Amino acid sequence: MTNWKSCDNCDNYQCYKRIVERGIETKKPCSDWSPIICRCGGALSEIREHNGRKYRHCYACHFEFEEK
Repeated sequence: MTNWKSCDNCDNYQCYKRIVERGIETKKPCSDWSPIICRCGGALSEIREHNGRKYRHCYACHFEFEEK
């Protein structure tokens, strides 16, 4: 996995909200990027879809969290 950091798995919601409102597409995160944290303290992935359900994967404990 080469670059797992993106705006879609950044904890800075205000920055993400501005990007979405302006319709900006990003390939890599800004300098304010911080991970969305799992219960174990690891970073969570971008949302992925499997069988019609949305999930985030923890890079530390490898647990799959369903997004509602």
